[in-house]
Amino acid sequence: MRHCRIESLGVSPPRRSLFGWTSHRHAVVAGKRCLAASKYRPADVRILVNAGIHRDGHVCEPAIACYVQHALDINVDFHGRRTLAFDLLNGGVGMFNAAHLLTAQMLAGEIQVGMVVASEVNTDRRPDPESTFAASGAALILDLSPRNGDGFGSFVFDTREENADLYTAVVDLKPARGQLIVRRRAELEDAYLAGGSAAVAEALSRDGLRPGDVDLVVPAQISPSFLKRLPAAIGFPKEKVADFTATLPDTLTTSVFLALDRARAAGDLGPGKKALLLACGSGVTVAAVTYQF
Repeated sequence: MRHCRIESLGVSPPRRSLFGWTSHRHAVVAGKRCLAASKYRPADVRILVNAGIHRDGHVCEPAIACYVQHALDINVDFHGRRTLAFDLLNGGVGMFNAAHLLTAQMLAGEIQVGMVVASEVNTDRRPDPESTFAASGAALILDLSPRNGDGFGSFVFDTREENADLYTAVVDLKPARGQLIVRRRAELEDAYLAGGSAAVAEALSRDGLRPGDVDLVVPAQISPSFLKRLPAAIGFPKEKVADFTATLPDTLTTSVFLALDRARAAGDLGPGKKALLLACGSGVTVAAVTYQF
């Protein structure tokens, strides 16, 4: 059975100096690196989805995906080949939602190549102290794997609406140019762990796998305390859970793929290896998907 795979990955990691590094810039840098690592040309991308939450100047319309599409020169000629570009926002699980959507489009034969981008930079003049996500960007080019079995397995999204008020984000329009207000309650990590336990068990069950079949779990780098408690919650030994929190802070939507880039660079994942990716977001939603390299 054919699967959708990550054909190339590009990242724009957190930087010490953020002067001039807007959310748009991080997305474009990650997108350019992704395209440079790909066998595809910009014109081959038929759907581009932006999943980043932060929006420079709190712009609502047009979609940020359209700005990124233009900067990457992906079929911007009105009389040429067309690319559908749109935003898909679902907190920290947004890139998973976008990959799931593109997978469905590819398996249905609607497209051959798609791209997902996300970036996070809070450009408020006086940022809310609770808005602590490090600035970053990540981009994926997805296509159908040439080898049966390689690529994404089943996507599982565990949403528990009764916990929705544990994590909220709104834009306060009273300050000049607006201010993003983020509120996370102390019980949030407990909710993530409970959702992660259920999502991981379901993802493994759907793909006929056991924890011993997975070489590495790559989770969102929520916090050192979260990563310390996660192995027991999902039934994996701690040495099989990637923890980069000593040098990689939580970056919201891009977190899993920045961690995946780190794991691949370290040689922990490669051909023949199997990973389990885990993202956490508002809702409260936890998403899990297996991936065969």
